[in-house]
Amino acid sequence: MEPSLEYYAYLASTVAPGELAKAAARKLVQRAIQVLGRPPPGGAELLEVFCAHDAKDLALKLAAPRASACWADASRRERVGAAARRLPGLRERALERAEAAWRREFDVFGHPVRFGRGRAVSWQLDAVHGASFGAGAPAGLDPKAPWAMARMEHLVWLGQGVWLSGSDGDRARFAHEFTQQVRHFARQNPPGVGVHWVSPMEVALRATNLCLAFLMMRHRPELQDPDFALAFASLLATHGLFVARHLENTSAVPNNHYVADLVGLLHLGVLFTELPGARAWRERAVEGLRSEVRRQVLGDGFSFEGSTSYHRLAAELFTLGLLAAQAGRLDLGPEYRQRLHAMYLAVGAYLTPSGSAPQIGDNDSGRALPLTRRGPLEHAYLLPLGAALFEDPELRTGDAVLCDEAALLLGAEAISRWEALPESQCRSSRSLPQAGLYFLRSGSAYAAVSCGPTGQGGVGGHGHCDKLSIEIHSGTEPVIVDPGTYCYTSEPAERDRFRSTAAHSTLQVDGGEQCRLIEGRPFALPDDTRARALAFESTPGRERFVGEHRGFERFVPGLRHRREVVFDRTARAFLLVDRLSGTGSHEIVSRFVLPDTLVRFRAATPEELERISRLGMSPAEQALELGPAGSPRALLVTPRGPRVALVPSWYSPGYAQRVPAITVELRTVGGLPMEQGVVILLGAAKGT
Repeated sequence: MEPSLEYYAYLASTVAPGELAKAAARKLVQRAIQVLGRPPPGGAELLEVFCAHDAKDLALKLAAPRASACWADASRRERVGAAARRLPGLRERALERAEAAWRREFDVFGHPVRFGRGRAVSWQLDAVHGASFGAGAPAGLDPKAPWAMARMEHLVWLGQGVWLSGSDGDRARFAHEFTQQVRHFARQNPPGVGVHWVSPMEVALRATNLCLAFLMMRHRPELQDPDFALAFASLLATHGLFVARHLENTSAVPNNHYVADLVGLLHLGVLFTELPGARAWRERAVEGLRSEVRRQVLGDGFSFEGSTSYHRLAAELFTLGLLAAQAGRLDLGPEYRQRLHAMYLAVGAYLTPSGSAPQIGDNDSGRALPLTRRGPLEHAYLLPLGAALFEDPELRTGDAVLCDEAALLLGAEAISRWEALPESQCRSSRSLPQAGLYFLRSGSAYAAVSCGPTGQGGVGGHGHCDKLSIEIHSGTEPVIVDPGTYCYTSEPAERDRFRSTAAHSTLQVDGGEQCRLIEGRPFALPDDTRARALAFESTPGRERFVGEHRGFERFVPGLRHRREVVFDRTARAFLLVDRLSGTGSHEIVSRFVLPDTLVRFRAATPEELERISRLGMSPAEQALELGPAGSPRALLVTPRGPRVALVPSWYSPGYAQRVPAITVELRTVGGLPMEQGVVILLGAAKGT
């Protein structure tokens, strides 16, 4: 779909004219490169650049030591073996992943896919919708599903099996499986044809994993077949040329896609220096990563895309970039390390008590470090990885254990560094002010509030209409949540519904949106909110946040939504007070999204009424108990006046996943200005 005039108008009002001009210039250069660029090298040229007499000699050249400083080089497998002997369960977990890859079993966004030994992998399969891309493919398929398989993360798992198995027979079958899957993918997906040559980011991530997996197994005889060596070298060269010709820096505001492109080129250029273009790829990647870490990582350490999920992805991408540069003895500069370190510290700011991430902005379950399985909201492993990388005790929290990623990337030395660090006991409220994210903590009570820019320099990207939306957790249990993302382009209506104001735990006026949803632009969300924090403080008795936004002023002049969030330690309760300025009569709907359907009306107990009174709120006519009837998580106490309804909805804990949920709606029609308070008592008593 061609961009609309509204889309161009919003870009012109959001992005500096100079940046738009630069984007247009980059696009012209990119088109010229695509037209004038050289074709992929043939077999004779590959032999020449690798100084190989024939394909057999090429196989020997590929198997020779080439990047001993890279964590994935076969020469370092003894270091990882030593780490496996010290980190309980590491070997068993790695071998389980290798066996699954050998059996050709995948988990695609929570949907298990089992091809089995007797069947080839169907690389074009959309496992979520049960159909394949290609001629005659039905509408509504999601390319992210086949991309998840074709990123080739599982090939790195085969490499782990080669490193950690005690059986040479197992090592042989893991290495042989690597060659079989690479050959089959190359045959089924010729360069430039089909779904796997649509996204340069996906090509770059696949190239990275192909490089790393090969390096882990380069010493194995199964990889030294001459035909395979020639086919593999050709595949790497084709990937590199494709990414270099289609760099994703031509949009008005380049994002994580461009970083992934650079990381892929860096791995190709560092690990296979003989490839045509390798030197230029290295230079372009180093220059680009230095620039992008400054532009895409805010001063508080959070990703400029305004999404916790994409913060994890960006942190992993920039980490891979650092490790590849170190392997190639390339200097990314001190600022690169400083910004990456800050990204890990930002994770410590937003983690919930259970170690999960609050869902702020899009969540596509994406990762770049292909070393282990991790859930869509699982972010706690980043703290020990960052602690080992930067030797920072602030990242070693008392209840954390060293993650498999640190041991696999850094070897037994990571364990020694980790054990030498003192433990941090910091559990205070934290903020990421440039990102506009605020996290209230007190004991096991936690709340996350979004009150900042709408992602990616204000153009939307992976942001949502979530200003002053709140997530609340009690210990390891989510009480009130963000609805998540569910899908992107496969279901446009659902895409817009999940990122709309009405989907979030915030307040809506006259059915309007905080930010404009532009038809046909699933990643455009002009920031009309001018959200800002007014107070964020901690005292002996409470934690407090106050913020406001002006997103509804487009259709209600003078209207501002201000929300105050207070956690009272004595009452062990959150008080939320919404204040609306302005004039006239309007329909006001306040919503709270629950992660499940476990909710029921009941009267507050005398003990609960006493806790409510401590917060200065008068007894309510009704309350809602949240969570299992036998062990409720909280009591949501509503004010008199609004009509309360329990509305069936959806909660998406990860991409392409959704479970039935309930949204509590408080609906009022009345004049402005208006004030409304709600109390959430944590650890509510059993129902009466």
